[in-house]
Amino acid sequence: MNIGIIRPYEVEFNPGDVADLEAAITERGHRPIRIYIDMIEVRLRNGIEIWQSIGRGEPERLEVPAAVLRHLGIFRDFEQFSYRVFAARSIELAGTKVINPVLSWLVASDKLASTAALLRANVPVPDTIVSENMFSAYRAVREFREAVVKPLRGSMGYGVFRLNDPDIAMHVFSMMTNLNKPFYVQRYVEKRGGDYRVVVVGDRAIGAEFRRSENWKTNIAQGARPEPAKLTPELEELAVKSVKALGLEYGGVDIAETDEGYFVFEVNPSMSWQGFKTATGINPAPFIVDRLLELAKR
Repeated sequence: MNIGIIRPYEVEFNPGDVADLEAAITERGHRPIRIYIDMIEVRLRNGIEIWQSIGRGEPERLEVPAAVLRHLGIFRDFEQFSYRVFAARSIELAGTKVINPVLSWLVASDKLASTAALLRANVPVPDTIVSENMFSAYRAVREFREAVVKPLRGSMGYGVFRLNDPDIAMHVFSMMTNLNKPFYVQRYVEKRGGDYRVVVVGDRAIGAEFRRSENWKTNIAQGARPEPAKLTPELEELAVKSVKALGLEYGGVDIAETDEGYFVFEVNPSMSWQGFKTATGINPAPFIVDRLLELAKR
């Protein structure tokens, strides 16, 4: 059986993760197929068909019963973003079982949408205010006293500000206004030396790492050190609940322990797991492929 890996052709995101998935697919007697979201054709005639051609090459029809969504690429405008989302959705509508489902991936990839969904599921998240009005953002920093400002679709801790002076924050907000960026302002909470990344596949957590940092940012890309962590029942329950609240089949859940208890900061629907694999010795790829095969049989 062909099993797809959906990713952009234009740039390689986390090649080690793709290699792990391809190895897991091959080990299970199936054939990995790379589905390049920026090279497919969605043919709408008597039904929905997915074809793919690389550059000037002749198109071939993709008949793939199951696929793992890894990434949709770098978006240059809204129309391209919208096309790739619904091109991926067309792959699903053509009969391919995809994890994570693209509409769930879309919600999880957006901090406003995902934080709202987590809150509705009674998952503890820090107090957050989101707006395009920079005076609302100014008041949020003043109210929180210490705040973190994040891009709605950022990752790896890049472009994240920690602010405790609303007047200094106003300069940041003026810059963001000129870039047509909304403001996601979250109350800063002190982490106990770092945070946990719990990896969930299906209905269970497969392991946890602790990302220790001397900095307030605990992303591996920002210099945090991954360490193996004990997966407690409380961490597992919170992580699985968070993934299910977003309609995902797998994800990396970022959880911090604070003096106020646990807080969930993010659920990454296409997390890289190389640091997690090094820290824990657990490779998520076989778990993801097994979950996909299980769902494809239903």
